Amino acid sequence: MKRLPALLLCATAVLTLGVGAGAQVGQTFLSFVSDPGDYIGQGQTRFFTPDTATFQSRTDGNNRHINVTIFPFDGGFWILDMAAPEGQQLLPAVYEGAVRWPFQAPNQPGLSISGDGRGCNTLTGRFQVMEAVYGPFGYVERFRASFEQHCEGATAALRGDIQIVNPPPPPPLVLTVNVNASGTVNRIAGTATVRGTIACSVATTANLFGILRQRASRFLLSSGSFGLTIDCTPTPRPWSAEVSSEPGPPFNAGHAQLDLSADAFDPNYGAFVTKEVRAVVRLTGAR
Repeated sequence: MKRLPALLLCATAVLTLGVGAGAQVGQTFLSFVSDPGDYIGQGQTRFFTPDTATFQSRTDGNNRHINVTIFPFDGGFWILDMAAPEGQQLLPAVYEGAVRWPFQAPNQPGLSISGDGRGCNTLTGRFQVMEAVYGPFGYVERFRASFEQHCEGATAALRGDIQIVNPPPPPPLVLTVNVNASGTVNRIAGTATVRGTIACSVATTANLFGILRQRASRFLLSSGSFGLTIDCTPTPRPWSAEVSSEPGPPFNAGHAQLDLSADAFDPNYGAFVTKEVRAVVRLTGAR
């Protein structure tokens, strides 16, 4: 007989592993009931919403692992981690045979609920994901799951429910970089000036790094680099950079190749967006 995998994709029969009766539809909350003798929950019944605690949630970017951290207003903290087996996304399904995250085997789901300085050294458990909607860069739009956890092989369990409801994710930052087709050469100094524009869909700071190369002769290459930091806004802003060729021959009138790398920090997601541009620039003499 073929052995069934730990991940059961049939989620039509919803398992009630925890408690969420006090929660409203569309409300973020964490609730749990701790059996007497359960080390993590200490026999407590707890229920947190944004009215009583701060919630922070995000995935690993591959949507395999979710982390939710709760800071109750009356002190302390609770941390919940759930992970699908390696190579899978954390999607609606029943996850049997979960062990302590992040020490699970590649084919096992991971689980960990800890709080107020208490955590399991080893654990066994299971959880069911009923809803999972993710945005870019690890953003969690909606997530709902029930869980059951046993510390150190004990019979006593911690059972509960987690639901995250966030607004739709803002669009990720769009970075646009253009290079002017023409530049200038200072014939006396032998420096080249290249120009262009840059725009960011959200106001932020951008960095530009460029390398300009020009064939001076069959055997010689003029080459120089530059770096710029620019306030980037939705309105395109001009940029310019003067480039010296050192220690090679000076730049001269003619065509040159510009390899440009740009990055900008997305303040909504705490991540950098990058853009690579390669352009041929025609340099003309300025003096």
